[in-house]
Amino acid sequence: MAEKRYFWLKLYDDFFTSKRIKKLRSIAGGDTYTIIYLKMQLKALKTDGYLYFDGVMSDFAEELALDIDESPEDVKVTINYLMSVGLLETNDGEEYKLPFLDKCIGSETAHTQRQREYIKRKKDRELLEKASQNDVDVTQMLRVSDVEIEKEIEIEIEKNNNKRFTPPTLEEVREYCQERGNSVDPETFINFYESKGWLVGKNKMKDWKASVRTWERNRKEEKPKTNTDIYRQYQHGNYDFEALEKETRNR
Repeated sequence: MAEKRYFWLKLYDDFFTSKRIKKLRSIAGGDTYTIIYLKMQLKALKTDGYLYFDGVMSDFAEELALDIDESPEDVKVTINYLMSVGLLETNDGEEYKLPFLDKCIGSETAHTQRQREYIKRKKDRELLEKASQNDVDVTQMLRVSDVEIEKEIEIEIEKNNNKRFTPPTLEEVREYCQERGNSVDPETFINFYESKGWLVGKNKMKDWKASVRTWERNRKEEKPKTNTDIYRQYQHGNYDFEALEKETRNR
C-alpha cells in the first residue's frame, strides 16, 4: 500500500503584486476570480498541475464549478482570463495545465511528518535537560532546535525528491490496466512513452499510473460533439476584459 503523502501550495511573495493577478483583481468580481484560481491550484496539487474534464457536466467550466463549489459563470470568466494571459493551457479541452504550479507544489510523506515530530520531541527533551543543568534561556534554545530540525527534514525531503523515476514494465502496466478494468493497451502505452523518452509534455514523468488514468479518461465513450470546439470556446471567450476593467474604474 502506497504511503500517504501530504501536499501544500507555496505562494511566491509577489503573487498578489504580479501584473496578471493585479489585473484579475481589478476586474469587477476579481477577488472572487482570484479565489477560484487559488482553488484550481489546490485541486491540481496531487496531479502535477493538471485538471481534467471527465464529462460529468456539459463542459469543463461547469464540472470545475461543481468540484470547487463556485458559480459556473464565475468559473467561466476565470478560465477565459487565465487562458488569455497564459496561466492556464489546454490542447484538447479535456486536459488543462496550470503551467507555473509545478514550482509551487510542496509535499512530504506521512513518514517524514512523523519523523519531524519525533525529532522535535527528542531535541526538545535534550535541550530541556541541558537548560536545567546550565540555567540558560530555554526559549532561545528551542528556537535553535526548530531551525536544526527543519534542516534535517529538508535533507530527508531532498533525498526523497531525488529518487529517479523508473519506467514500468509491460507486465506492470498490464496488471494496473486489468485492475482498473480499462481499455488502455499496455503495449501501445509503453511504446508511446518510450518514443518520447518518458516525458509528459516537456517534463520528466513522475507517476506512470496517473498517465494511465489520463489515457483511460481519453478513451471513454465521448458524447456527440457540437460544432463549438471546447478549446476554442475558452481560448476565444466572449468576455471583454478591458470593458470589465473600465466598468470597475467607473464605479
